[in-house]
Amino acid sequence: MVFGGPWGALGAIRCLGRAKRVPENHLPVHPRGVRRAFFSGQIIAILAAILFPVFAQAREKARATACLSNSKQITLAMLMYMQDNDESMCGERMGGGTGCIWPPPARPNSGVVWTWRFAVMPYIKSGALGMNNGGGTLWACPTMQPTWADYKEVDDDPTASYGIPEDTFWGCYGDFGVHTYAMATIEKPAQMLVMGETRWSGPPINSQFLNWDYAWMGFWHSGMGNWGFWDGHVKAMKAIATVKDLEADCMWTHNIYGHASHVYARDHAMAEYR
Repeated sequence: MVFGGPWGALGAIRCLGRAKRVPENHLPVHPRGVRRAFFSGQIIAILAAILFPVFAQAREKARATACLSNSKQITLAMLMYMQDNDESMCGERMGGGTGCIWPPPARPNSGVVWTWRFAVMPYIKSGALGMNNGGGTLWACPTMQPTWADYKEVDDDPTASYGIPEDTFWGCYGDFGVHTYAMATIEKPAQMLVMGETRWSGPPINSQFLNWDYAWMGFWHSGMGNWGFWDGHVKAMKAIATVKDLEADCMWTHNIYGHASHVYARDHAMAEYR
Protein backbone atom coordinates (compact mmCIF):
# COMPACT_ATOMS: atom_id res chain seq x y z
CA MET A 1 0.00 0.00 0.00
CA VAL A 2 1.35 3.43 -1.05
CA PHE A 3 0.63 6.62 0.89
CA GLY A 4 1.22 9.93 -0.78
CA GLY A 5 0.80 13.56 0.10
CA PRO A 6 1.38 15.23 3.41
CA TRP A 7 -0.55 12.57 5.26
CA GLY A 8 1.41 9.66 3.82
CA ALA A 9 3.77 9.18 6.80
CA LEU A 10 0.96 9.45 9.37
CA GLY A 11 -1.13 6.97 7.43
CA ALA A 12 1.73 4.53 7.32
CA ILE A 13 2.23 4.77 11.09
CA ARG A 14 -1.46 4.18 11.73
CA CYS A 15 -1.52 1.21 9.45
CA LEU A 16 1.55 -0.25 11.10
CA GLY A 17 -0.07 0.17 14.48
CA ARG A 18 -3.19 -1.65 13.34
CA ALA A 19 -1.16 -4.44 11.81
CA LYS A 20 0.68 -5.16 15.09
CA ARG A 21 -2.34 -4.95 17.36
CA VAL A 22 -3.23 -8.27 18.98
CA PRO A 23 -6.85 -9.10 19.78
CA GLU A 24 -7.62 -8.60 23.48
CA ASN A 25 -8.84 -12.14 23.93
CA HIS A 26 -5.36 -13.37 22.94
CA LEU A 27 -3.56 -11.34 25.62
CA PRO A 28 -2.32 -13.08 28.82
CA VAL A 29 -4.73 -12.26 31.61
CA HIS A 30 -3.58 -11.42 35.20
CA PRO A 31 -6.71 -10.50 37.10
CA ARG A 32 -6.15 -8.01 39.85
CA GLY A 33 -7.74 -10.32 42.42
CA VAL A 34 -5.31 -13.13 41.61
CA ARG A 35 -2.32 -10.83 42.01
CA ARG A 36 -3.72 -9.49 45.28
CA ALA A 37 -4.32 -12.99 46.68
CA PHE A 38 -0.83 -14.08 45.67
CA PHE A 39 0.87 -11.16 47.41
CA SER A 40 -1.39 -11.50 50.46
CA GLY A 41 -0.40 -15.14 50.78
CA GLN A 42 3.26 -14.19 50.64
CA ILE A 43 2.79 -11.58 53.36
CA ILE A 44 0.97 -14.06 55.60
CA ALA A 45 3.73 -16.63 55.13
CA ILE A 46 6.39 -14.07 56.03
CA LEU A 47 4.48 -12.91 59.12
CA ALA A 48 3.91 -16.49 60.22
CA ALA A 49 7.62 -17.27 59.91
CA ILE A 50 8.38 -14.26 62.07
CA LEU A 51 5.61 -14.56 64.66
CA PHE A 52 5.25 -18.31 65.24
CA PRO A 53 8.60 -18.58 67.08
CA VAL A 54 7.60 -15.56 69.16
CA PHE A 55 4.27 -17.19 70.06
CA ALA A 56 6.04 -20.45 70.90
CA GLN A 57 8.46 -18.62 73.19
CA ALA A 58 5.57 -16.81 74.88
CA ARG A 59 3.73 -20.10 75.47
CA GLU A 60 6.83 -21.72 76.92
CA LYS A 61 7.41 -18.70 79.16
CA ALA A 62 3.88 -19.11 80.51
CA ARG A 63 4.43 -22.83 81.11
CA ALA A 64 7.75 -22.17 82.85
CA THR A 65 6.05 -19.61 85.12
CA ALA A 66 3.31 -22.12 86.00
CA CYS A 67 5.97 -24.72 86.77
CA LEU A 68 7.81 -22.24 88.99
CA SER A 69 4.54 -21.67 90.87
CA ASN A 70 4.18 -25.45 91.32
CA SER A 71 7.73 -25.57 92.69
CA LYS A 72 6.96 -22.78 95.14
CA GLN A 73 3.84 -24.48 96.50
CA ILE A 74 5.61 -27.81 96.91
CA THR A 75 8.62 -26.18 98.59
CA LEU A 76 6.39 -24.34 101.07
CA ALA A 77 4.46 -27.56 101.73
CA MET A 78 7.73 -29.27 102.63
CA LEU A 79 8.62 -26.48 105.06
CA MET A 80 5.20 -26.70 106.72
CA TYR A 81 5.61 -30.46 107.01
CA MET A 82 8.95 -29.91 108.73
CA GLN A 83 7.44 -27.44 111.19
CA ASP A 84 4.94 -30.08 112.25
CA ASN A 85 7.53 -32.85 112.48
CA ASP A 86 10.21 -31.57 114.83
CA GLU A 87 11.67 -29.36 112.09
CA SER A 88 12.74 -32.41 110.13
CA MET A 89 11.99 -33.70 106.66
CA CYS A 90 11.28 -37.35 105.93
CA GLY A 91 13.33 -39.48 103.56
CA GLU A 92 12.63 -39.59 99.83
CA ARG A 93 10.92 -42.98 100.24
CA MET A 94 9.78 -44.81 103.35
CA GLY A 95 8.09 -47.93 104.62
CA GLY A 96 10.46 -50.30 102.86
CA GLY A 97 11.33 -52.44 105.87
CA THR A 98 10.73 -53.09 109.55
CA GLY A 99 14.04 -51.51 110.48
CA CYS A 100 12.87 -47.94 109.89
CA ILE A 101 13.72 -46.20 113.15
CA TRP A 102 11.59 -43.15 112.36
CA PRO A 103 7.93 -44.15 112.04
CA PRO A 104 6.35 -42.42 109.06
CA PRO A 105 2.76 -41.16 109.19
CA ALA A 106 0.01 -43.55 108.16
CA ARG A 107 0.01 -44.26 104.44
CA PRO A 108 -2.83 -42.61 102.48
CA ASN A 109 -3.64 -45.86 100.68
CA SER A 110 -2.77 -49.53 100.62
CA GLY A 111 0.66 -49.48 99.01
CA VAL A 112 3.78 -50.89 100.63
CA VAL A 113 6.38 -48.21 99.99
CA TRP A 114 5.52 -44.53 99.79
CA THR A 115 7.36 -41.27 99.27
CA TRP A 116 7.90 -37.74 100.52
CA ARG A 117 5.23 -36.54 98.11
CA PHE A 118 2.50 -38.34 100.03
CA ALA A 119 3.89 -36.93 103.26
CA VAL A 120 3.48 -33.31 102.13
CA MET A 121 0.12 -33.67 100.37
CA PRO A 122 -1.94 -32.50 103.38
CA TYR A 123 -0.06 -29.19 103.20
CA ILE A 124 -0.90 -28.50 99.57
CA LYS A 125 -4.05 -26.46 99.14
CA SER A 126 -5.01 -27.42 95.60
CA GLY A 127 -4.22 -30.25 93.23
CA ALA A 128 -3.17 -32.50 96.08
CA LEU A 129 -3.26 -35.61 93.97
CA GLY A 130 -5.88 -35.63 91.24
CA MET A 131 -5.13 -38.57 88.99
CA ASN A 132 -2.38 -40.82 90.26
CA ASN A 133 -0.33 -40.10 87.16
CA GLY A 134 0.02 -36.48 88.24
CA GLY A 135 -1.88 -35.11 85.26
CA GLY A 136 -3.82 -31.92 85.86
CA THR A 137 -2.27 -31.22 89.24
CA LEU A 138 0.59 -29.10 90.53
CA TRP A 139 2.71 -32.25 90.50
CA ALA A 140 2.84 -31.96 86.72
CA CYS A 141 5.14 -29.55 84.91
CA PRO A 142 3.14 -28.07 82.01
CA THR A 143 6.13 -28.42 79.68
CA MET A 144 7.28 -31.90 80.71
CA GLN A 145 4.09 -33.72 81.65
CA PRO A 146 4.78 -36.84 83.75
CA THR A 147 3.95 -39.82 81.55
CA TRP A 148 6.04 -42.50 83.23
CA ALA A 149 3.38 -44.07 85.50
CA ASP A 150 4.19 -47.57 84.21
CA TYR A 151 7.80 -47.23 85.35
CA LYS A 152 7.27 -45.98 88.89
CA GLU A 153 9.63 -47.42 91.48
CA VAL A 154 7.38 -46.81 94.49
CA ASP A 155 3.86 -48.06 95.07
CA ASP A 156 2.32 -45.05 96.77
CA ASP A 157 3.60 -42.14 94.78
CA PRO A 158 1.99 -39.77 92.30
CA THR A 159 3.83 -39.72 89.01
CA ALA A 160 5.33 -36.27 89.33
CA SER A 161 7.67 -33.79 87.69
CA TYR A 162 9.45 -32.90 90.95
CA GLY A 163 11.91 -34.70 93.21
CA ILE A 164 14.06 -34.07 96.29
CA PRO A 165 17.85 -34.42 96.49
CA GLU A 166 18.86 -38.01 97.07
CA ASP A 167 22.16 -36.92 98.58
CA THR A 168 20.17 -35.31 101.39
CA PHE A 169 17.12 -37.55 101.67
CA TRP A 170 18.42 -41.01 100.87
CA GLY A 171 15.35 -43.17 101.46
CA CYS A 172 14.45 -45.72 104.06
CA TYR A 173 15.64 -49.17 103.03
CA GLY A 174 15.43 -51.29 106.14
CA ASP A 175 18.14 -50.13 108.54
CA PHE A 176 19.76 -47.92 105.93
CA GLY A 177 19.01 -44.50 104.55
CA VAL A 178 17.84 -41.17 105.87
CA HIS A 179 14.75 -41.33 108.02
CA THR A 180 14.76 -37.70 109.03
CA TYR A 181 16.84 -34.71 108.04
CA ALA A 182 16.80 -31.80 110.45
CA MET A 183 16.51 -28.24 109.19
CA ALA A 184 19.12 -27.20 111.74
CA THR A 185 21.79 -29.19 109.91
CA ILE A 186 21.47 -26.93 106.85
CA GLU A 187 23.91 -24.08 107.44
CA LYS A 188 23.08 -22.18 104.26
CA PRO A 189 19.34 -22.61 103.60
CA ALA A 190 19.31 -19.99 100.84
CA GLN A 191 22.02 -21.94 98.98
CA MET A 192 21.02 -25.58 99.45
CA LEU A 193 18.54 -27.38 97.22
CA VAL A 194 15.44 -28.97 98.70
CA MET A 195 13.68 -29.93 95.44
CA GLY A 196 13.92 -29.72 91.66
CA GLU A 197 12.41 -30.83 88.38
CA THR A 198 12.76 -34.37 87.11
CA ARG A 199 11.41 -36.78 84.52
CA TRP A 200 12.72 -39.85 86.31
CA SER A 201 10.22 -42.40 87.60
CA GLY A 202 11.67 -42.37 91.12
CA PRO A 203 11.10 -39.77 93.86
CA PRO A 204 14.59 -38.18 94.08
CA ILE A 205 16.94 -36.06 92.01
CA ASN A 206 20.71 -36.36 92.10
CA SER A 207 23.72 -34.40 90.91
CA GLN A 208 24.97 -37.59 89.26
CA PHE A 209 22.05 -37.31 86.84
CA LEU A 210 24.09 -34.64 85.06
CA ASN A 211 26.15 -37.28 83.28
CA TRP A 212 24.06 -40.39 83.77
CA ASP A 213 22.43 -42.43 81.02
CA TYR A 214 19.69 -39.87 80.33
CA ALA A 215 18.99 -36.19 80.95
CA TRP A 216 16.70 -36.74 83.93
CA MET A 217 16.70 -33.30 85.55
CA GLY A 218 15.07 -30.09 84.37
CA PHE A 219 16.38 -28.42 81.23
CA TRP A 220 13.13 -28.10 79.26
CA HIS A 221 12.46 -24.43 80.02
CA SER A 222 14.81 -23.01 77.39
CA GLY A 223 17.72 -24.88 78.93
CA MET A 224 16.67 -24.10 82.50
CA GLY A 225 14.98 -26.00 85.32
CA ASN A 226 13.08 -24.80 88.39
CA TRP A 227 14.57 -25.41 91.83
CA GLY A 228 13.41 -24.95 95.43
CA PHE A 229 15.65 -24.08 98.38
CA TRP A 230 15.58 -24.67 102.13
CA ASP A 231 14.67 -21.07 102.89
CA GLY A 232 11.53 -21.36 100.75
CA HIS A 233 12.55 -19.42 97.64
CA VAL A 234 12.49 -20.91 94.15
CA LYS A 235 14.64 -20.12 91.17
CA ALA A 236 15.08 -21.02 87.50
CA MET A 237 18.63 -21.92 86.48
CA LYS A 238 20.71 -24.43 84.56
CA ALA A 239 21.27 -27.77 86.27
CA ILE A 240 25.05 -27.50 85.85
CA ALA A 241 24.93 -24.25 87.84
CA THR A 242 23.95 -26.20 90.97
CA VAL A 243 27.48 -27.62 91.25
CA LYS A 244 30.20 -25.16 92.17
CA ASP A 245 33.97 -25.45 92.13
CA LEU A 246 34.21 -25.06 95.91
CA GLU A 247 32.42 -27.54 98.15
CA ALA A 248 31.32 -24.71 100.44
CA ASP A 249 29.46 -23.10 97.53
CA CYS A 250 27.85 -26.25 96.19
CA MET A 251 24.05 -26.48 96.27
CA TRP A 252 24.03 -30.22 96.99
CA THR A 253 24.85 -31.95 100.24
CA HIS A 254 27.59 -34.59 100.21
CA ASN A 255 26.14 -37.40 102.29
CA ILE A 256 26.48 -40.00 99.53
CA TYR A 257 28.80 -38.56 96.90
CA GLY A 258 31.90 -36.52 97.63
CA HIS A 259 32.34 -33.12 96.07
CA ALA A 260 34.74 -34.48 93.47
CA SER A 261 31.92 -36.68 92.15
CA HIS A 262 29.64 -33.67 91.87
CA VAL A 263 32.26 -31.69 89.95
CA TYR A 264 33.04 -34.61 87.65
CA ALA A 265 29.33 -35.01 86.82
CA ARG A 266 29.08 -31.31 86.05
CA ASP A 267 32.19 -31.22 83.89
CA HIS A 268 30.99 -34.23 81.91
CA ALA A 269 27.35 -33.22 81.80
CA MET A 270 25.10 -34.22 78.94
CA ALA A 271 24.52 -31.79 76.10
CA GLU A 272 20.97 -30.96 77.24
CA TYR A 273 22.33 -29.27 80.36
CA ARG A 274 24.87 -27.06 78.64
